[in-house]
Amino acid sequence: MHDAAHDFEPASRHLDVEIVTRPGTRVVKIVRAVLIAVMGLITGDHGSGPSANDLVVTRRATGREVLRVSAGSIVEADQLHQRVRADLETKSVAAFVAEWRLPEGS
Repeated sequence: MHDAAHDFEPASRHLDVEIVTRPGTRVVKIVRAVLIAVMGLITGDHGSGPSANDLVVTRRATGREVLRVSAGSIVEADQLHQRVRADLETKSVAAFVAEWRLPEGS
């Protein structure tokens, strides 16, 4: 008898996730950092302001980027990263792709 549970292969075997600094010129990065600091002073939430980071999912075999989204504030980035890591551990690649609506061919 075939046991489908033994056939489950988590997406984490094929995909990696990390938080990366958003690309940009040195000036753009400085302006972004200043805006984050100013928003922190205004709101008292030093994790607020424009996101300086993206959450990126890549294929392990090729390093090809399959998903890039704004990571949000420091707190939001941590929560998003934890959620994606959990999804990669508990879903197949097909289920992960369907949930996150990755482009065809990813």
